[in-house]
Amino acid sequence: MLKPYNRPVDEVAFVYGHAGLKADNGNRIYEVAATILSRDASRRNFSSLVRYPYLTERERYHSNISKESLHEAPPAEEVAVRLRSFLEKQAFVLVLDPYSALDLLLRFCAKDRFVDLTFAAEYFLPHVESFSPRGLWEYLSGKRREKISFSASELVDLSIELVRHLCGDRLNDETQPSSAALRHYLKMSDTLFGDVMIHLVQHYQEYWGGLFSPVARNDTADWMPFLEKARFSPALTRNQEDRRTIPEQRIETLLKGLAEGAPGFKFRDAQLKYSLCVTEALNDGAVLTLEAGTGTGKTQGYLIPVMDYLRLNPDERVMISTYTKSLQDQIHSREIPRTMALERDFRNIPVALLKGKSNYLCAEKLNSAFEEDLKGAQLLTWLYFANLIFLFRHADGETVGERVDRHLNTSPYFRRLHSEISAKTGCTGRHILCPAQVARAEARSARVVVTNHHKLALIDLDEELSGMFRNCIIDEANHFEQAVRNAFRLSVNSREMMDTLSYLELVLHRVLHNAAGDVEASIDQCRNLLEELQQAVEEFGHILRRIFPSSARGEILQLPLCHAAYADGKIEKALQMFADLLKALAGSLSFLEDPDTCRALKLLPRSQERIKNASARILSDAENFLLLEKTIRSDNMVAACQLYSRHWVLMVHAVDVSGLIQKHIYDRRDCIVYTSATLRQRDRFDDFSKIVGMDCPDHENAASTPGGDGQPVMLGWKERPFRFSTLPSPFSRDAVKMILPEGVVSGSYGNKQVWLKTVAELMPALIRRNRGRTLVLFSSYSDLEAVAVLTGDEIAADGFPLLLQAPGQSTGNLIDEFRLIKESVLFGVDTFWYGVDFQGDTLTQVIITRIPFPHPFDPLQIARKRMLPAKEFWNRYYYEAMIKLKQGIGRLIRSENDRGQVVFLDSRCRHFEELWQ
Repeated sequence: MLKPYNRPVDEVAFVYGHAGLKADNGNRIYEVAATILSRDASRRNFSSLVRYPYLTERERYHSNISKESLHEAPPAEEVAVRLRSFLEKQAFVLVLDPYSALDLLLRFCAKDRFVDLTFAAEYFLPHVESFSPRGLWEYLSGKRREKISFSASELVDLSIELVRHLCGDRLNDETQPSSAALRHYLKMSDTLFGDVMIHLVQHYQEYWGGLFSPVARNDTADWMPFLEKARFSPALTRNQEDRRTIPEQRIETLLKGLAEGAPGFKFRDAQLKYSLCVTEALNDGAVLTLEAGTGTGKTQGYLIPVMDYLRLNPDERVMISTYTKSLQDQIHSREIPRTMALERDFRNIPVALLKGKSNYLCAEKLNSAFEEDLKGAQLLTWLYFANLIFLFRHADGETVGERVDRHLNTSPYFRRLHSEISAKTGCTGRHILCPAQVARAEARSARVVVTNHHKLALIDLDEELSGMFRNCIIDEANHFEQAVRNAFRLSVNSREMMDTLSYLELVLHRVLHNAAGDVEASIDQCRNLLEELQQAVEEFGHILRRIFPSSARGEILQLPLCHAAYADGKIEKALQMFADLLKALAGSLSFLEDPDTCRALKLLPRSQERIKNASARILSDAENFLLLEKTIRSDNMVAACQLYSRHWVLMVHAVDVSGLIQKHIYDRRDCIVYTSATLRQRDRFDDFSKIVGMDCPDHENAASTPGGDGQPVMLGWKERPFRFSTLPSPFSRDAVKMILPEGVVSGSYGNKQVWLKTVAELMPALIRRNRGRTLVLFSSYSDLEAVAVLTGDEIAADGFPLLLQAPGQSTGNLIDEFRLIKESVLFGVDTFWYGVDFQGDTLTQVIITRIPFPHPFDPLQIARKRMLPAKEFWNRYYYEAMIKLKQGIGRLIRSENDRGQVVFLDSRCRHFEELWQ
């Protein structure tokens, strides 16, 4: 697909095959279909079932084929001969491959050239939520599909419709002006993929009809004029004296209007109480901590008072932060428009979505990275990132599609380019065509900004946005501590550093033959420093592996500050050495700042800019090494590392972040609202208050002077109340039954083998009695994989489709499949403990296999144990487990009609009294 083709194309063949898990005499294909599409719009079709004895329930749901029909189908050899005859004149095939059966299908039809249409979908449509057949069908048709099954012929038709959409819409000049640049670089790529896409676009009317061709303009290499431009406006002047308050009756009226006008909404007293708490906090600039159970209606509960507060106070702004991207998108794309529909004046309030810098790609850096001799996979890689920049409002620049990663990330070029063009560093306000700067400009002009916790914590370090958002809503507040810790973490990544060094080494090698005299000597000096740095990075990796000879790949390890493996026994000398070498290298590159030298070396302006960016990254790494050296022994800091096969990561972060929150949140805000469904332990907010610095909000300036509501008041730049409120879920407590079966044992690490055996004995029967419809939550992938090996065959043999979360893979397709197959069973880890909704009878049982205690050997836990009194440490340890347990339990009841049971397979759960109250 990524190699040259250089032959004319007259027709195209689409093939799809359903494949099972288990091979039957080497074959796993049990249904196949193909269509040959000609330039006169005619079609020739092929389809056949294939004899196959091992069909599972999950496969039956995907294909809607019965075991009996496969038993009577022709054998694989016969079908393969007929299919190969049908495709005899086709030099390549187009294959939609959502379930990674491409190699099987190519062998079945005896073809080695192909275009992976799942890759094409991810490449051109990175913003699509799901690339499963159902997800693509819904995207292309604009309709909901209630069933998950497709025949092979239906999936061939879907493949054709996908290609028609890509050529007629995404590569269409009228609908997507950037198409002219995309087509130019596709043509330049000299690949089968590029040739086929260009052929189908150019001959679109012959294949699909229509009055107009997608190609209305000449193709162009000049891609940057198609980018949006940042437009920074003057900041609003804030009049703090004349703030108007929201009348409480107004909130009730708006909520009733929402219930009357929005499908699926109903007026709830709990939501009104929630909104009134937020209203009061906005009116008097309070810090409100508000735990509200599932079904309260938290999002509209705070959006309605926020929008009305902004309507009354035109110079005020509010920032809303969440932990998960999915909730950010939901608030920005669905919830805020719903709120705006309630009131004409709300529609005049500008809203912006502001992601973290690492979520954006820098257009200027990508432009500098282009080289005229790029071909094949490397040029398609460059173009993929250009397309992500074109679609930055809908696609995340940090996330790469799984199939794109499989086909393009086969050499260091992909990873290095992706890292180099990140807007995380080096993308400044001068880059007015870069998505990060467009988003910043819009946030500066907006009065409501939806962002993440990480960005909120750092917002006042942004020179364009500092001090502008005096009010904030912190949703999913149970994750705020970790987000703040990560935001202020110091780290160095040897792979990123080595990528920069490798690029500089390549550039210096290319220009050496044009150098002479002092310039040649400067290049030699740089190359010597590069070699010394590369050796130092490699040697330090050997040191870490001597310290941790049996560590797992990517495991977070406590970094010893003193060890015999270090020079002089201390790590500081190594950190200082790296800083010195990096600074020396940056200094030695200064000769390339001279325009005459660059002309003599025949360095193009874009290459000069790229070298400048590389030098800036080197200086940034040097500064990070110095900061690590300076802070690594601080009392409130913990040092950690991660080891991989060829690289390492060093990091230092705060153990207690309450001081950071006090400085960057309380000291700079009027109203702050923390909200989540799970914040308390033992019916008290004490633990959460301490975590976020409310036990002593303003250091020595805090007092316990009671305010009008009996709450403590912070004394400092302004007095304000700290309030705490709890609103239970409006759903009946009788809707969920909590069960600890007889025979369960402790899930402690020392008892793991006995625990695994017990879980394997109990789980299949629990699933059978519940007729599937079960979410099984694990504390780690190793637990999930061990239990899947022990129980998977039995669960599948009982007729329940078993869905397994896999490391590094998107969960979107699993979530869709679980929702649609009501008898299915889903094994999940961390991301399934929170933030997913399965309303209705698709989920009636949650099994919690083990208490989700933090890993005892995590460096953060080791540091806490060293710093805190024993009682305080264990209280905090149990608090984290309890909050996650409550989140897991909360997956079960998501609507007032939901019913079900939560089953614990760890006997230690009986000691968590809160669970049984």
